[in-house]
Amino acid sequence: MFKRIANIAYKEIVQLARAWVLILVIIGPTLELALLAQAVSKGISNLSVAVVDQDRTQASREIAAALDTDKDLNVIAFLDSPAQMDHWLESSQAALIVVLPAGLEADLTSGRASPQVQLIADGSNNMISGKALGAASEAINRWYAGRPAANAVPLPGIDVQPRANYNPTLGPAYFTLTAQLGFMVYQVALIVAALGLTRERELGTLEQLLVTPLRRLELIAGKAIPAVMIATVDFFLMWLLIVWAFGLPMHGSFLLLLALSLLFIVAQVGWGLIVSALSKNQQQAVLMVFVLALIDVSFSGYVMPVDHLPPVLRIISQLFPLQHYLTIIRSIVLKGADLAMIWQEALALLALSVGSLGVAVISLRSTLE
Repeated sequence: MFKRIANIAYKEIVQLARAWVLILVIIGPTLELALLAQAVSKGISNLSVAVVDQDRTQASREIAAALDTDKDLNVIAFLDSPAQMDHWLESSQAALIVVLPAGLEADLTSGRASPQVQLIADGSNNMISGKALGAASEAINRWYAGRPAANAVPLPGIDVQPRANYNPTLGPAYFTLTAQLGFMVYQVALIVAALGLTRERELGTLEQLLVTPLRRLELIAGKAIPAVMIATVDFFLMWLLIVWAFGLPMHGSFLLLLALSLLFIVAQVGWGLIVSALSKNQQQAVLMVFVLALIDVSFSGYVMPVDHLPPVLRIISQLFPLQHYLTIIRSIVLKGADLAMIWQEALALLALSVGSLGVAVISLRSTLE
């Protein structure tokens, strides 16, 4: 009995290894765990900060330097006026804006008032914004505690006023719901497209389709269109659910979000068709989709920010549509961004859509010949 069981197990392993599925199943989870472990061990650091220095005195410069020397913060720009803040936050160029008011040094020196320093974070990612607000408050308080009182005048202190745009309460729901929306659309488009031709192979009807007057491209399009339609319907239903049932704010254009979602779905259907071309049966297709999902999650910013990946992996992450789509969802839904603000992500999705469909057509045509 044990010998028969061992023979069956050996046969299954050989079949998986021949299809490269076994190797992918081993590498995928290992890669994801390595990336997550690296993110957890290093923590969230090097957060981009833009400073609006309206005082332009030694005290304001010292505060900016204190922010820049904090291990978790990185001052990347000095803005000319508060009017520029919205652009920097909407485009995610800065995780935090620090506004140093005019008269800051004079108030500290005279002791007649407490200057108000505003900290404005990008609340679309509650983990990053919470970390940035906390680190900036601590840096300012450390600087204040180490500053001697001028002429023995009691220091009035600094009134630090933290605020998070797009997510005032810094609750996790906004970040989680937008991530889940993108990931569920990703899964539906990928799995439906991946199972299309493999199901025909298992049922023995693929050969019948090939002898019909259908052209190869027509067969591929016929398999792709239902996947696009199903994923689009799922997107619409899930969007209604998170907006109307869970109260997710919709600050941007739904039509823009829908158009870019269709672009993302097409890109994922292309990946699904590639999986369908490489898979001999539905079991292999499901396993490959599972592995792709693990890799996509690792590189998409779904769990950890893409900016915290190593430089080489950060470049590789640009090849994964989910990474761009999650940025698009959060920018449109939470920030009210228009196409001018997210054109780079939209262009990346367009290029990846064309590329994945092109590879899928070549792979499927060579497989069906």
